[in-house]
Amino acid sequence: MSERFKSNKNKKLQNAYGVWASKKDDKQIIAICLNDPEHEMAAFFGIAKTGKKVCVVSSDMIKILDKRYTVLRKKKNPSNLPINISKTNNFVTFTSGSTKKPKAILRSHKSWIYSFNKNGVFKSDTVAALGHLSHSLTLYAATEAMHIGANLIFTGLRPLGEPTIIYATPTLLKLVYKNNIIYPKVRKIFIGGGTFNDLDRDFCQQRFPNAEIKVFYGTAETSFITISDSKTPPNSVGQAYEGVKLETINGGVFVTTPMIAESYLDEQISMNVDTPFSTGEIGHIDNNGFLFLEGRLDRAVNISDKIVYLDTLENDLMSLSGIEYAAVITIPDAKRGQKAFAAVYGGIASHPKISGIINLKEWPLLLSGKTDYIKVTASIKEAFYEK
Repeated sequence: MSERFKSNKNKKLQNAYGVWASKKDDKQIIAICLNDPEHEMAAFFGIAKTGKKVCVVSSDMIKILDKRYTVLRKKKNPSNLPINISKTNNFVTFTSGSTKKPKAILRSHKSWIYSFNKNGVFKSDTVAALGHLSHSLTLYAATEAMHIGANLIFTGLRPLGEPTIIYATPTLLKLVYKNNIIYPKVRKIFIGGGTFNDLDRDFCQQRFPNAEIKVFYGTAETSFITISDSKTPPNSVGQAYEGVKLETINGGVFVTTPMIAESYLDEQISMNVDTPFSTGEIGHIDNNGFLFLEGRLDRAVNISDKIVYLDTLENDLMSLSGIEYAAVITIPDAKRGQKAFAAVYGGIASHPKISGIINLKEWPLLLSGKTDYIKVTASIKEAFYEK
């Protein structure tokens, strides 16, 4: 039988969800929304055994699901009834949806299992999975821990237990561990899904003095692309993850990887282990194999006949004293083609290439810990629509 997720944790609860799912149409995708991470993971593993396509969604995500999805909302009681295990082993994850509707991605179990034994997570570890399980990084962390047999804790937005391994976005890590408590037992922190700057590193070194900080760059379609450590030069996202091939084509970053997804559910874009996949980023690779990113292709804009990278402008704002969050968008302009506008949180900011900046009293975040650009855009347009 092909590689698949396995876990001895909550087997009777897994059985209950698997037996329930086995009665559903094979063409349906089971969307788990139980608002209880322990039950959601038992359901994820149990339903996966039946061969049904399965995903975890938040309450907000249910609104975007179509008729292909059957939503599981009711918790089940443990069952001794066995599950008929299928050879099929696909599941569904989603892109972050920070700027547009999330894309559904079809994955094989093997594409995640490939990296499970390469991250240095052991059965003796306690893994803290920060964030909602609808976010692929959180689901990956929880799935890896259960597959390996490590202890698994879900923190919500408050620290729980004594983890030795943490998976998080930079934002969620600071939100959960913002107190002044020191966590000496944490030995590895895997950080992805956002910019990790010098202030973030100082925060980690103070809170987690014995932790190896592993900042990685990846996408929902490819998992790990690069990973960095203490030897990584400034502004680089690291060298290629084991088994991954990196290259740049006309400035665009492409990756060939055994961790590639099967496909998008709604788009016919080539994805296989032998074909370079565009990450959507612009960057370069130095002579030592370190990758440096300049910004996203879809965030390169023309302002007054000059190409401007909005990600670069955001990094400029984030480097200013007191600025905790920043987001830059463009609004069409008759004379300049487009104008850049921004929202910030935590301080006062200005920038010669940005036409207007507003300060928000609260910063809109997705469950993944990423900026909700849809809400930020609405606030900026409300402030500058007639300017």
